[in-house]
Amino acid sequence: MKKRSLSILPLFAAGVCFVVLVFSGTASARIHHPKYKKAGREIIPGQYVIEFSDGQTNHGDTLVRSIRKEFKHADVKVKEKYHHSLFNGVSFDIKGLNEDDHQNALKSILDQASVASVYPVTYIDRPATQPFSVKAGEPSILPHAMTQVDRVHKELKNTGKGIVVGILDTGIDYKHPALGGGFGPGYKVAVGADVVGDDYTAENPVIKPNPTPLDECGASSGATGHGTHVAGIIGGYDPSTNFTGVAPDATLGMWRVFGCNGRTGNDIIIKALLMAYDAGCDILSLSLGDNSGWSEGAENVVAERIVKKGVPVIVAAGNDGASGVFTVGSPSTAPGVMSVASFDNAYILVKQFTVGGDSANPILTHSDYSIGYIPGSKETMPDGELVLADPNGSGEGCDASKVSADVKGKLALIKRGTCTFDEKAINVAKAGAIGAVIYNSDGDAFGMSMPTAPIPAVSVSSGTGAKLIGEIKKGKTVLTFKKKDTVLPSSTGNTVSSFSSVGASYELHLRPNLAGIGGNVFSTLPRYLGSWGSMSGTSMATPYVSGTLALYLNALGKKKQKPEYITEQLQNYAYIAPYANDVKELDSPLRQGAGLVQIYDAIKQDVHISPAQISFNDTSSSRYKTHTLTITNHGHSTITYQVINNVSTAIAPYDLKKSGYAPVEPTVNVKAAAKLRVSSNHIRVPPRSSKKVRVTVIPPRTDPKEHIMYGGFVQFKALHNRHNNKDITVPYFGVVGDQRELPIFDDSPYLSDITGSNIYGKNETFVFDPKDENTTPYILFRLLTPTARIDAELLDHKNKVIGYAFNGLEYLPRNTMNPENYMNVIGWSGTYVPKHPSNAPFAVPVPPGTYRFRWRALKLLGNPHKHRDYEVWESGPIKVV
Repeated sequence: MKKRSLSILPLFAAGVCFVVLVFSGTASARIHHPKYKKAGREIIPGQYVIEFSDGQTNHGDTLVRSIRKEFKHADVKVKEKYHHSLFNGVSFDIKGLNEDDHQNALKSILDQASVASVYPVTYIDRPATQPFSVKAGEPSILPHAMTQVDRVHKELKNTGKGIVVGILDTGIDYKHPALGGGFGPGYKVAVGADVVGDDYTAENPVIKPNPTPLDECGASSGATGHGTHVAGIIGGYDPSTNFTGVAPDATLGMWRVFGCNGRTGNDIIIKALLMAYDAGCDILSLSLGDNSGWSEGAENVVAERIVKKGVPVIVAAGNDGASGVFTVGSPSTAPGVMSVASFDNAYILVKQFTVGGDSANPILTHSDYSIGYIPGSKETMPDGELVLADPNGSGEGCDASKVSADVKGKLALIKRGTCTFDEKAINVAKAGAIGAVIYNSDGDAFGMSMPTAPIPAVSVSSGTGAKLIGEIKKGKTVLTFKKKDTVLPSSTGNTVSSFSSVGASYELHLRPNLAGIGGNVFSTLPRYLGSWGSMSGTSMATPYVSGTLALYLNALGKKKQKPEYITEQLQNYAYIAPYANDVKELDSPLRQGAGLVQIYDAIKQDVHISPAQISFNDTSSSRYKTHTLTITNHGHSTITYQVINNVSTAIAPYDLKKSGYAPVEPTVNVKAAAKLRVSSNHIRVPPRSSKKVRVTVIPPRTDPKEHIMYGGFVQFKALHNRHNNKDITVPYFGVVGDQRELPIFDDSPYLSDITGSNIYGKNETFVFDPKDENTTPYILFRLLTPTARIDAELLDHKNKVIGYAFNGLEYLPRNTMNPENYMNVIGWSGTYVPKHPSNAPFAVPVPPGTYRFRWRALKLLGNPHKHRDYEVWESGPIKVV
C-alpha cells in the first residue's frame, strides 16, 4: 500500500478538494434496464422523469398509488406532469425507502407497459457570468454596429415587432422602465410564469411559484439578476439611458426556472420548455447548461422535438474555454439546437485612475487605455500607495504566509490566477491591505465576482500590471481613482472571448455553431441591483443571437422557414474573426463556429448554402472525407463564385512531451493546414436554381498521435459583383488521428479507503465489512477523455465475471484542471447486478468472499461490440467479510 501525495481526506467531509463525487450507492445507479436512460451528469438522488408510451394522463397517479400500496414507508410525490404531444409523462420523487425497496419500486415502474423511458433528474447549474455594475444614464457601449443590428434598425425599420422570444432563466424585473413596467397582454413582457419560486433549489425542491416571473429577490439574497440582464439584451429599450436591445419591439416571455440561489433540475427545464412552446413563442432562448459535451438527456430530447416542430432553440455553448477542447456543454449539443459562442464587445466601459509619486503629476495620461480598471465589489476603492503583494510582483496572493507585510495600510498588487478573487482579497486583508489591484495574466481588465471579499478590489489589464510593477520598483507609487465611467476600445474586441467554450461535441459534431456578442455587454439589471450593469458570458451572447433571430423572423413576415434553414442562413454570412486583432490567421471554427452573426446580410442576401458546416471527423475512416454542398440562388440574377480554402489556425489539444494526453488548458494554436479538393473551382448559379459542389479534404501531415484539430472555411467568393452579393463561407474542421486511440484514464484508477490517501496495488488485499462504512472501498479515477460507458465488472475468486459492481457510469464528461472537476470518486456498497439475473436486473448483496473490479471503458467513438475499443483496468483483491 502506498500513500498519495495529494490527500483528499476525509471523503465525506465538507469542502472536499479536487474531487467530484459520483454516488453509486443510490438505487438508481444500480439499475441495469433497457428503459432506464443513464446520465453522465450529476443526478439528483431519488428523482426521475418518466415518459409514457401513449397519450394517457393518469399513468403517473396510478404508479404512485401502486408504489404507496406496496411500500408502506414510501414517500412518493409527483413533482411535474407533462401532458403534451411532445412529451407525455411525469417527474416524481421517491423517499423513505432503503435501497432494496427503492430498486423494487423502480422495477415495478420500469415493467409497466405504459412506460417508455425513465430518466434520472440531473442538476443544471446556475448560469455563471462575470458581472460588474455601473449607474444608469452612463454610456451603453452598444455592440450593434459589430453585428449589423444597427443597419437593420435604421435601414429596414425592423425592430422585431410581432415576434415572441421565450426565455428560460432566473426571472425578470419587468417593472424596470426599459422592460415595459408591467406583465401580461399589452406589455413588453407579455407571457411567462414563475415555475419554481424564490426558495427553490434542486437540492431543496420546494416549489412555491409566485404569480408572475418577477425577480424580487433583493440585493441581500446574493442574486445576480441574470434573467433581467438577458431579457434587456434581447428587447430592452430606454432612450434616457441611451439603451436599445437587439429587438426592442419584440415581445418577451420569461419562465423562471431558478430560485434566488442555487441550481435547478432538468425536470424543471422540461416543464418550462413545454410551457414556452405552448405559449406560442417564436424563439426559445436558454442561457444555461452543464459542462458535458454529450447530446443525451431528457431536456435535450424535448429541445430537439421543439426544433423539429419549427421553433428555433438557442442555447449557450458554455464558459469553460480556459479548460481546453471538448468543453461545449449540454443542452447546446442537442441535435438541431443552435449552440452560441461569445465575441468580445469592441468597447469596454471602465473607470480610470492616475498613477504618480503623489496624487498630482500623473505618470500615465488619461487617454492611455492601460489605466482603465473594472471594480470587483460595491465598495469604493480608496486612493493610496500601491505595493507588491510579494517582492517580485508575480505572486497570486493565494498563500497568506507569502504576502508581504508592506501591504499594511496600502493597496496590494496581485496577479490573477490559481485561487478565487475572494481568497486573494482575504489573504492580503489579513496582512492589513485596504484594497487590492488584481492584474490579468493575459489580456484586458475583467469582471470579478467577489461576494465575500473583506476589502474593495479592482481589475486591470496585463499591460497595466507590468507598468505598475515597473513604477513600484522605481519608487513610491500612488493611485488616485476616478469615479466616472469611460468608454474605451477593447484590445480583444471583435474576437472570440477567452472564456467561450471550445468544441467539438464528443461525437465530433461542430459546436458552437455561431457567435454573438457576450464579452462586456451592458444591459438591464433588477432595480434592487441598480437597474443597469455589464456582464460577460455566453449567457449574454445567446440572447444577442436570439434577438437577431427575432429581426430575421420579422423580415420573413408570413413566409416560413425551418430552424435548420435559418441557422444555416445566419452561418452563411457570419463574420470570421482572427484569433487576435494583431494577427492575420483566422480563429478556429471550434471556437467561433461560423463566426459572428451579421444579421443584415442574412436578411438581404438571396443565396443559401446547405449544409452550412462540415465535420470531416477523424482520419480513421474515409466515410466523412467528402461532403456535398448545395448552393441555391433565390435571387433574380446569375451569380458566379470562386471556391477558396480559407484556412484557420489549428488547435493542439495535447502537449505529449509535457503532459501526455491531459488536454492543454487553455488550448494552443498551431499551423496545420488541410487542403481541399472541390468538384469545381468556379460555380455559376442561375436565378431560382441550385448547384452542387463536392468538397474532399486532404488532412495536414501531422503526427496522428498529437490529434491536431485542423479547420478553416470553404469560401465562396462572389465574382463580377454588380448586385452587391456577399461572399459565403462554410466552416469545417477535422482531427488528424484516430480518436479511439486516446487513453480514457489518467494513469489508472486507484483503489483506496475512506481517507483517499492509501492506495492499494494489484497484489494488496482490501478488507471490506459492508456493515462498517469506514471500511468502504473507493475508486478514484480521472478521465482524460470522455467515455460513453464504463462496464464495471465484478470478478469472483476464480476471476469469473459474475455481474456489475457499479452502474450509472454512462456518458461521462472528461475531467479538467478545475478543482471542482479534477477527479471522480465512487464508493462500493457491497452489492452487484448479476450478469444473468434470475428475476430482475437489480443489485443484490455479495456473499462473503474475495472479489476484484474490472473496468472496461469504451473509447471515444469506439464500437461497443468490439473488445479492442475498450480500455481495461483491474483492481487488486477485495475481501468481503
